[in-house]
Amino acid sequence: MNFIEREHIDIEKWDRLVSTTKGSSVFSMSFYLDAVAENWCILVNEDYTRGMAIPYVVRLKLTCCYTPIFVRYLEWFGPTMDDHRFMAMLKAHFRQGQLNTKQKVRAKKLKRKVFQVIQPVSESDANSQTKRMLNKFGKSSLELTWGDDLSMIMHHIRRELPQKVHSLNKASLDRLGVLVSVLQEKKMLQMLTVREKGRGVGGIFVVEFNGSLLYLKGAMNKDTKDMGGMYAAMQEAIDLSQTKQLLFDFGGSNAEGVKRFNTNLGGQDSKYYAISWDNLPTWFQIVMKIRGLWKKG
Repeated sequence: MNFIEREHIDIEKWDRLVSTTKGSSVFSMSFYLDAVAENWCILVNEDYTRGMAIPYVVRLKLTCCYTPIFVRYLEWFGPTMDDHRFMAMLKAHFRQGQLNTKQKVRAKKLKRKVFQVIQPVSESDANSQTKRMLNKFGKSSLELTWGDDLSMIMHHIRRELPQKVHSLNKASLDRLGVLVSVLQEKKMLQMLTVREKGRGVGGIFVVEFNGSLLYLKGAMNKDTKDMGGMYAAMQEAIDLSQTKQLLFDFGGSNAEGVKRFNTNLGGQDSKYYAISWDNLPTWFQIVMKIRGLWKKG
């Protein structure tokens, strides 16, 4: 097993490993990481039958791995490697790490996290709150349309979300813009818009990949939300996943309000994990805090 930097990766072999692994996510595809990660490499064997993508940043010549925004987790592909060896290789290569993983890894610092999914061909499990909001939407002048109004949805995301999610700054939103454009080019992106009297008032992005439909990001103004716009958009996307017999993936968020919203729509918890380590010198941590260099877009 060796670390291979992005410019030396056999992209065709790597993407084949990711896309042919049952249940794998789009987060580890090369084009996805190119859009959202500052840098990334892979830990892989010679014939690309097992391995993992590792995003990282370089600050003051020290290299630290991290989980980029718009990536819930990275995952190990192929036959597993011994946890002790895996962690030893990571720590030898990266002085500090904060990495979310799909698989559980035996590590000193390990946290269990959850996201929500709806299995294919499931009975509707929406609760009374969802039914009330959908009824509210049905009585409003709002309407849903599938389309390609990428710029309108991005406009609402840029306007509405930074005040609610501190990690969504200009740099990260620019990365999202690049990502959705690439996904659209690859015909993996679908856009559901909410309109009022023909005017776009919000929408959501969903991504179809490897047997799942992933909610990537979306936004709309408060009035539209209050009239059930987000509930209606998400329910429409869930209905599409059921029609196509796809897993519906609500994306990743640790906010309690978001989890409650997902659960209202019938989402069930699924696990992933966060591992971390820190072998950085004290002087480095002080300098980083002073200069604010840990900010990642």
